[in-house]
Amino acid sequence: MKLAALFLLALSAGMAGAADLAAVTSQGAGALTLLDPASGEIRATVPLPGKPAAVSVDAARGRILAVAVETKRLHIFDLTGRELRQVALEGAPFGLAVDPATGLAYVSDWEVPRVFEVDPGTGAILREIATGPTPSGIAIVDGLMVTADRDANALSLIELSSGATRTVPVGEHPFGLTLHEGRAFTADVLANTVSVVDLATGKTVATIPTGERPYAVAFALDEGFVTDQYGSTVTVFDVGRLEVTGTIDVGEYPEGIAPTSDGRSLVVANWFSDSVMVIDAASHEVVREITMPEGPRAFGAFVAAVP
Repeated sequence: MKLAALFLLALSAGMAGAADLAAVTSQGAGALTLLDPASGEIRATVPLPGKPAAVSVDAARGRILAVAVETKRLHIFDLTGRELRQVALEGAPFGLAVDPATGLAYVSDWEVPRVFEVDPGTGAILREIATGPTPSGIAIVDGLMVTADRDANALSLIELSSGATRTVPVGEHPFGLTLHEGRAFTADVLANTVSVVDLATGKTVATIPTGERPYAVAFALDEGFVTDQYGSTVTVFDVGRLEVTGTIDVGEYPEGIAPTSDGRSLVVANWFSDSVMVIDAASHEVVREITMPEGPRAFGAFVAAVP
């Protein structure tokens, strides 16, 4: 009992000392910016050449990962922005996810229908996993990898241990992909919808209308939030009813979106406005706008609580 109490006390102390870090890739500027969404303070901006887009913060292992599309490299940084290593990849690497259980990185290839499995600790490419054509967004939970296969208008549900794969049809050109409460939510860019797929059954259970050219999906306070590139808006829907409840005006060509660790705010990267906005999840109001280097995209799980 005493050991359990001490563990809980230590855990609480660690969480109390944590603050959110947003790692924002700027494709035009070739930069990675680390900022505090709560205060708007920019902690660091470091060079990241090669037109970076996808990014993921692995707070548990003290790493930030980003994919440079033009130079075909996976860059690995510590939480201060110090580069640890680079991993050269083939094809046209784009999407990125980190398995929360293992810390392994998964990078999708637009040129060949595959995902690279990479050990960020060593830089070793462990294997290639077959997907549908033009895999874009990636998400992983409990040994299941889900890829949004853009040109197949489908999701691939792949068991990482066995390679067993199920294919689920969704809307036209699925791109951003987020898992939430046993379901996959994918932004169908050309259909102007979000497809909702039950991971257990592999069936599409709902289709939610969005603004024009949806790109990515995030969740906070029992609502889903979808960036609409052409609309310069975020579409909001109720997670229980799977119905649209409103829209939020944001900057021009919004792309990446992610919740803060307390679920009370969302961070949105506005590609053409060169800014990041922070949205209050309860009021749906933009409470902060932070100027970014040219072309912020932040595609992926780019916000996390760090020590």
